[in-house]
Amino acid sequence: MNALRRSTTLHIHSTAELAGRVESAGAALDKKHREKGQEPLRRKPVLVPIDTRASETGIELAPWQVLHALSRGYTLAGQGMARGLAEHWLSLKFCEALDGNRAGAMDLTDKGRTPERWYKSMQARELAVGFGLAAAEQLVQERYPDHSVSVVEASTVLRAGWPLAVSQRNKTGRPRPDYLIEAWKPGEPSKITFVACRGNHQKAGKRSGRTRSTTIQQLIKGSELTEGMQIGPWNSVPCLVLSTEILGQGGVVVNVLQSPGEAALPLRLPNAPGNADEEIPDKSGVPYPNAIHMPARAGRRARNVDGFQIGTGDLAWFGQLLARTGAAGLSAFSGGGRNTAQYLTARQGREHYEAPAAAATSSTDDAEFHVGGVRFVGTDHVFRIDSVRVEAFSGMADSLYELIRKGSVEEYREEASRFRATLRGAAESAGWNGPLSVRPDGTLMALSILPVRKRRVP
Repeated sequence: MNALRRSTTLHIHSTAELAGRVESAGAALDKKHREKGQEPLRRKPVLVPIDTRASETGIELAPWQVLHALSRGYTLAGQGMARGLAEHWLSLKFCEALDGNRAGAMDLTDKGRTPERWYKSMQARELAVGFGLAAAEQLVQERYPDHSVSVVEASTVLRAGWPLAVSQRNKTGRPRPDYLIEAWKPGEPSKITFVACRGNHQKAGKRSGRTRSTTIQQLIKGSELTEGMQIGPWNSVPCLVLSTEILGQGGVVVNVLQSPGEAALPLRLPNAPGNADEEIPDKSGVPYPNAIHMPARAGRRARNVDGFQIGTGDLAWFGQLLARTGAAGLSAFSGGGRNTAQYLTARQGREHYEAPAAAATSSTDDAEFHVGGVRFVGTDHVFRIDSVRVEAFSGMADSLYELIRKGSVEEYREEASRFRATLRGAAESAGWNGPLSVRPDGTLMALSILPVRKRRVP
């Protein structure tokens, strides 16, 4: 429990050398495709190091904050009969996997370093989301310090307008970012950033300190995924591609490169037509083939290519969709059930949340938690770490959740912006003796040890 709440340094690796190695490896890959008579896969034309202090100092955060980011990232993706348990356990199973090392850096524990072989790939994939999103959110927050930041899974958003499979015979998913980060502030247009997160167990060389080829390939893959979606003019959306070395030199290392840009959604006004409180339907028929227009560049003529393109005429709808999907994620994280369903379209999985919820397998918003004078409402689940019974709580500040519950997205955003300082103060003065994470969006995740119960053994 102490390890989960202890603040450590998450190393961020972002250098010109890393960008150069990715560019060289990508060029070699393109050459192989051409030799085979194949068209090279599209990638971001430019990947450069991030230009923030995080690349020099790292990011200070506790393992529990990483698990909070992981849990929020997967909230709407874990739909099913036992979604409540699944969404919690997805992050809670890593409770004994993370700690700080002697140098104060984020690292794996002995248990985290010895997973079963089949479990290794899952550990890399899921922890990469936690580390990648925690780093990406902080980088976006640093770029827009007076904005709030929301993370939405890209597939859940895109289901409202596009089928994600290429065809019934070919189930390969179409390239798209893993997540969309929306930096928003009432009265201003939202800023969008695409994120692709990958992870691996490869170790860096002791002498050179260079990352292994797996990391380079994962960054190349991230460049391909983020290129598959465009908002407005081609290549105008900033992107972050991240590859986390779980066993990096000196601890966990997040390798990150960016594709610069600036993309804003149309300004919405509360109580005006097109605000996020209005229910919106699926937008059928949005084209995927030849949807993206690429201007002439690098000696090639202008051309149209396949992809997820949000054109000028769809920007307002997409802004509503993004805000409402984000609200659904907040409600689901707090056990909202049918409160969640009101924000999702049919193709986004609304029926999963309209079904009656059972507290044994689903999340039910009937629990409360008090921190620093702020009341939080949400859901809880009890599980075991060895022989110790532990209770996990996830929820939102009561006043903010009430707005989400009654469908007032725009009012929630206004109140959340005013409430940020209160939430920060509540977290700092909590006096809680267990892992605790409070985010600016009003969500909280906490862990506590339950009292020992005496049992009669027959």
